Amino acid sequence: MKKTSHTFTRRQFLAASTASIFLPSIIPGSAVGLNGKLSANSRLITMVIGVGSRGPDLQSGAMRDPNFQVIGVCDCNKKHLIERGQNRINNYYKNKDCLIFSHYEDILARKDVDVIINATPDHWHTKITVEACIAGKDVYCEKPLTLTPMESHQIVRAARMYNRVVTGGSQRVMEDYGYIAPIIRSGAIGHVKEAYVTVGNPPKECYLPAEKEPEYLDWDRWQGQAPVAAYHPERCSGSYGGGWRNYSEYGNGFLADWGAHKFGGTLYIMGLDDQEPVEILPPESPENPNQGCCAIYKNGFKLYHRGAKDICFVGSERNFNHGDDRNKVKPLHSVDIRRYHGGAKNIMADFAYCVRNRLRPFQDVAYAANTATLCQLMNICYKVNRPLKWDSEKCVFIGDEQATKMVLRPQRFPYVIPVI
Repeated sequence: MKKTSHTFTRRQFLAASTASIFLPSIIPGSAVGLNGKLSANSRLITMVIGVGSRGPDLQSGAMRDPNFQVIGVCDCNKKHLIERGQNRINNYYKNKDCLIFSHYEDILARKDVDVIINATPDHWHTKITVEACIAGKDVYCEKPLTLTPMESHQIVRAARMYNRVVTGGSQRVMEDYGYIAPIIRSGAIGHVKEAYVTVGNPPKECYLPAEKEPEYLDWDRWQGQAPVAAYHPERCSGSYGGGWRNYSEYGNGFLADWGAHKFGGTLYIMGLDDQEPVEILPPESPENPNQGCCAIYKNGFKLYHRGAKDICFVGSERNFNHGDDRNKVKPLHSVDIRRYHGGAKNIMADFAYCVRNRLRPFQDVAYAANTATLCQLMNICYKVNRPLKWDSEKCVFIGDEQATKMVLRPQRFPYVIPVI
């Protein structure tokens, strides 16, 4: 195993000294495991980091699932922490036991925690997930999984090195688009050489004017690794129609936000979510007359950003449009494809099953990372507006120094991601 270099704050997760403080009466699943697996009757002791927008939904999903016991939440916004976190959890369990934290390091230091649900904005995903892996926690991380191609490589290495179960958070890959996989894989529309996926735009830089920081928000911590900027409520808004998702300081636009679902589903259907593309073509160019970027995979499959339909697979016999053709085209025969484990009906249950049985989940960290990288490569191609050849192993663009500089970005202290 190669030598690792870790950068931690909060005194090395408080030197794990808080692990014995305020322990819940419930025994953590990790304490009752057998031969590396958790017993069937134990609950996974779970904490949620980030309860601004998506966090409460994931929190509710975990509480409804008997595999999990949610005992605490963390957020740098005190209003969200209490109103969307603690109050909702206490109301659900009919008690006043929910623990609250303003620093996630305090949670990672606890030895009684099995699972972390990481529902922070995109620019926090990799750092918290990597540090959770180092701390011995399994992680459900909201989508899009990472912010840069280099982060995608880091997050996968961390999960593998520390033998953690890490799932990406796109429930739609299976639950919305999974029905298409046996149709395409069985050859029902012939040989598929390309697909068109319509999602939103790349991000833009934020130039909003300064406003007074609210007392209930730790604005510096919310910014994390992002460049320091004056507070404006839209910067940290969790609105699904705007907010931080729009800005390159914190995310990769709605191209990546919905791309995690639609591109992820398309790659799963094609059996290509285990790899990154080898080439990206800019729009309206000699090589690509389409209005959106085109990603080319090793086997020659072309995946286009934008088309006339939501998701369209172009086959040698006919096209297949998601939704429109759902009941018109059937698989030619049964096909063995990846599904949720243990008969799970949703992504949270699949994650729980895999944590208990130490399996890689349906939306394993590598699949989610590859999809995130695809969106990031497209965004870079939009910026430079020229064809790019991608070396996945080295995480560089071949012969393009300017584009390669964009595969990572400066991170400000003390919010630097640990180097694995």
